[in-house]
Amino acid sequence: MIPNQLHTFIAVVKNGNFSAAARKLGVSSAAVSKSVAQLEKSLEARLFHRTTHSLTLTEDGHELYKRTGHLIEQLEDQIRLSTDKQKAPHGRLKVNLPDSFGRMVILPQIPAFLEKYPDIELDLRFDDRVRDLVKEGVDVGIGIMPNQESLLIAREFYKLQPVLVASCEYIDKHGEPQQPSDLHQHNCIAYRSSTTGRKKTWNFRENGQIIQFEPKGNLVVNNLSAAMKAVQMGIGISTVGIEHANSCIEKGFFRRVMRDYETDPIQVMIYYSSRSYLPAKTRVFIDHMMQHANNNHEIGLDEIIYEL
Repeated sequence: MIPNQLHTFIAVVKNGNFSAAARKLGVSSAAVSKSVAQLEKSLEARLFHRTTHSLTLTEDGHELYKRTGHLIEQLEDQIRLSTDKQKAPHGRLKVNLPDSFGRMVILPQIPAFLEKYPDIELDLRFDDRVRDLVKEGVDVGIGIMPNQESLLIAREFYKLQPVLVASCEYIDKHGEPQQPSDLHQHNCIAYRSSTTGRKKTWNFRENGQIIQFEPKGNLVVNNLSAAMKAVQMGIGISTVGIEHANSCIEKGFFRRVMRDYETDPIQVMIYYSSRSYLPAKTRVFIDHMMQHANNNHEIGLDEIIYEL
C-alpha cells in the first residue's frame, strides 16, 4: 500500500524545506514534520539530515524519491486530467504578451475564444519585457524569445517580418536611403529594450551576410506603437514588423525602404510550463492560438486596421 505521507515527503523534497512544503500543501509546518516522521517510522529509515539551517536528503531519502517521485506525480497528473475531462475548461489564465504584437495579432482572436470558453477568465498582460513565467505565476507567454527558465518549453508560433519604414513626408524632405551605409545620414528612431535597457541594433542582409547597424538619432522609444507614431509624424526612420506597418503602407502614409536588405522573418514563440500535465484552460488557449493566429505563419493581417 502507498503510505499517505509519501505525498508530503515529495512536497518537502521539491520545495526544499518543511515551511515551503507546508505553504504549498496548505497545512502547518508541524503537520508536515509529523507526517515525515511517521513515514520514517513506517519505513524504518531516516529520510532527511536535519540541522538548524539546512535540510538534505539521506541516501535512503534520495533513493525513495528517485524510485517514487515521478510515479506519484504521474498518478496525480492522471487524476487531475480525469477530473478535468468531466468539466468545461475554467479558471483564471494569465498570459504575457508583447504590447503591440499582442494587440495586433492576439487580441483579435480573443472574442471567439471567450465565446467558446466562457468559464475561463483571461488575464492578459501586455508587456514587452521578458518575464520569468514560473516565478510570476504566468501560464502562457508569447514573444520573440522565452526566458531561459529550463522548465519551459517553446513552440514555433508566428513569423514576424521586420521592415524599415519612413513616412512619405520624411522621404520627400530628406531623401530615401538605398543601402545600410546611407542610414548614417538619416534620423533613426531607435527602440530601447524594456528588459535589458539597451538600444536594439537593426539587422540587414548584404551580400549574403548579416550586418548589424546601430541606429542613431534624436529619439529613442521603448514601445513599438510610439515608434510607429513617430514615423507617422515624419520624425525619422524606424524598423517595425510588417504587421504593424501594413495598413499605413497600403494607405500611402508609409514607404517600405531598403527591401533588398531585409533579413529573414523573426520566429515568435508560444511557451509554457513543460510539466506533463497542462490544465485544460491552458491547453485549449494554446490550441486556439495555434489554430487561429498561426495560419501556418501567414495570418492575413492586411485586413486588420491598426489605429495610431
